[in-house]
Order: sequence, then structure tokens, then C-alpha cells
Amino acid sequence: MRRRPLAAALLAAAVLLTACESGSDSGPDDRGNPRSPRSAGPREETRRDGAELLHRPGGRASAQNPAFSPDGSSLLFTVFHDGYNAGAAALRTLPLGGARRQAAPRTLLDESDRAAVNLPGTSWNPSAGVTFASDRAGRDEVWVLRPGGRPERVTEHDGDTGYLEPSFSPDGRWIAFQESKESQKSTEREDGSGGDGSLWKVRRDGTGRTRLVDGPGTHTDNRQPNWSPAGDRLVFQRRRQGSDEWRLYVMDADGGGLRELPVQGDGEHTDPSWSPDGKWVVFSSTAGGLELPQIFAVPVTGGRPVRVTRHDSSYDGAPSWSPDGKWIAFESHPGGEDRPSALWRVPAPRG
Repeated sequence: MRRRPLAAALLAAAVLLTACESGSDSGPDDRGNPRSPRSAGPREETRRDGAELLHRPGGRASAQNPAFSPDGSSLLFTVFHDGYNAGAAALRTLPLGGARRQAAPRTLLDESDRAAVNLPGTSWNPSAGVTFASDRAGRDEVWVLRPGGRPERVTEHDGDTGYLEPSFSPDGRWIAFQESKESQKSTEREDGSGGDGSLWKVRRDGTGRTRLVDGPGTHTDNRQPNWSPAGDRLVFQRRRQGSDEWRLYVMDADGGGLRELPVQGDGEHTDPSWSPDGKWVVFSSTAGGLELPQIFAVPVTGGRPVRVTRHDSSYDGAPSWSPDGKWIAFESHPGGEDRPSALWRVPAPRG
């Protein structure tokens, strides 16, 4: 996903964006409310692989898609109210303090019976705000929420497709996103071939919409584009029609220079985003014959992946690298079924 001015500007953007959130913590009488942002259960929890629990929502709610603020002081994430990828969804932010015990999350956008979903990685830009996909206008479109402002619509289109998984370029002028048929957003075809998602970019003001990858024309399914920190490349996941094997790809920001990012070892590779120095890609994978995906990192030139999380009984996915390079945040839930997820972080590998 995407990317960096001076520290003071980053902090100001984070503060301004936080100011537009529906600030106060929930009271004790709404712990059973699935829309309450309060965490459930113990806060101080670690795993044997060194991962630390950041936030576990209560009830059926599922916390997903963590994305660091530009200054690293908080996390943007999506909470699905009715389970993993299920039902209406809200955008929330989680302040990250120095102590392990974190503050309660704050609601950024929560509209009844609508889904607002961010992409893990660089969906929070210091000058342009937060970008997300939402069906608040009837179909999935790309939106932005500027610091201190209200949601602004970026795209408007006809047909049976949805615009999803948007991410900002580092300068905040462009947004990359995927186009998928509405029926393919979260389901597979009966023949196992998946969808045929295309990748686009558009200016922040809605002009200059340009297709970068033609999914139907290339018989491929392309998803989750993330900008490099330098703004010159995009990383994304791709599979060919008739295959259920996801691979990582990199291309230039104009759609040229397409190449597979070679990851040694068998497995499915998904959810890619960049390290802050642009030298590594972090992703979720079953590399090495794992039954459940774990978090890995690989040099952008390819090679043998470095395993980051080691908790074989849990699904670990949707990773994001912190701006200071020290942490990787991710979503996780026990077992292989689509159960509600919690947010965790783990120390990043040292390059």
C-alpha cells in the first residue's frame, strides 16, 4: 500500500485526523454492543513468537486490515460487525502508547448497514487523509476522508463491478485500487478459478482514471495494489484464471515493467505491502507447506522468505510495516475457519 514529509507534518496530520473521530471511550453499559469500540478480554497478552495483542473486539465483531498512521502513533483498521468479512463495517483508529496496555479505539466512520473498508498498508497519507472503499452511495466506490473533514467521493462508475482496496501514492496525489465484479468480492467461482480483477489508478480529485492491469484481458485476477515508499512501483497479488495459487507481482506506477516477485518455496502468497525503506515486502503465506498462513518478509528482489510469525494454530494475515521499521501489525484468529480476528504486532525482522 502507499507513503513521507517531516515528522511535525506527520504528527499534525495524525492529530487532525484523530480530532474528527467520535472521540470518547464507550461506557461500561455497552460492552455487549457489537458497534461499541471497547476491547473485550485481557489487554496484556503475548504469544510465544513474541507477538503482542493490540486489540480484540467483543462479540461477533472482527478487527481487520491494520494500517499505521504516517507517524506510527496509531493504527487505522476495519471492524466488521457480524464476523470475519461479514456484515456492515466501520473504520476505527487505535492509539499506540509506549506501554503494552493500549487505549480504547475510536470510531472514524460507522454508518448503519454500510461497509467502509481500508486496505492494510498505506491507506493513511499525511496530507490527503484516509482512503477507503465504501458502498455508502449504493455501490463500492473509492472515498477519502481528509483530516478534520467528511468523506469525499473519488470515483463514480456504472456496471456490475466494485472499486475496492484503495491505497495512496506517497505524495497523496494518486490512488491505486482494484476493480472486481460485485459477485466476486468475497466468493470464488464454482470452478475454483476465482475472479478477474483489474487494477487502476486515479487522481485524488477523481480525474485521470487509468487502467494499469486488465484482468479479463489477461485472464488473471489482480488484487490489493500497494504503492512503494518511493512512489515508483506497486506490489500486488495475482493468480491466473483456473488457478487458486496466489503469487506476488511488482510493476511500475504506470503499469509497465510487470514482473513476478520470486519467492522461494511452495505456498500461496497474499496481502503484500512494503517496508518503509522499500527494500522488503511483507505478506501472508503458507510457504513451506503450512496449513494456515503466517507472516513472512522477502527482499523486493526476491529470494528465500523470512518467517516473521510462528503460531501454527492461527491464521495470520493483512500485515503492515510501521514507519520506523520496528513493528509489523497484522490480523489473526485461531484455526482455519473465518472467525472474528484481533489485531496484533510483532517485532520486524532486521535487514
